[in-house]
Amino acid sequence: MAYAARTISQLIDIHVHGARTHDTATRRQDDILRIAEIHGQRGTGAIVPTVYPGAIESMRENMAAIRKAMSSHRGGAAILGIHLEGPFLNAERAGCLDGKSFQEPSPKRLSSLIDGFEDAIRIITIAPELPGALKLIETCRKKGFLVQMGHSDATFEQAEEGKQAGATGITHLFNAMRGFHHREPGLAGFGLMDDDLYVE
Repeated sequence: MAYAARTISQLIDIHVHGARTHDTATRRQDDILRIAEIHGQRGTGAIVPTVYPGAIESMRENMAAIRKAMSSHRGGAAILGIHLEGPFLNAERAGCLDGKSFQEPSPKRLSSLIDGFEDAIRIITIAPELPGALKLIETCRKKGFLVQMGHSDATFEQAEEGKQAGATGITHLFNAMRGFHHREPGLAGFGLMDDDLYVE
């Protein structure tokens, strides 16, 4: 019997919260390594484990587990770095996340979150319409992080300002953002119309 096969390049997943019973909300590098193994078994070549918004100290503990896993990788999908989904997000568009854990953008809060992890952070999701968010986007880009806009109530114009500040993508298009309307397309409409933005 002949078998046909289709071969594709391995996938890269830049927004991963876990696999099976393992979650990125952990202090254990073994959980992160297991997530990478499971994704690798299913054809994903590389992942960027994504940290949920929460208290700064909790997020730093989760980031520490990911960074340890990056340096002791034992197989499965490669671990490329950390995606911070927040905490500088809009509580009006929390979706399934805990909006009470979101924080107002400020240089001090950003510094307390990322200090010592700059080498491992690859992506951060920020709501561009929040006061102080544009400055944070600029700061993150200067540090070499990709910035995505998400969990946001941004208008089309505010999304455009986010891009001008340095945002390069949108986190889970249409999910946890202002609805699409013909008079106000919002962040979703901006993402669909701008060829330079990456959208999840």
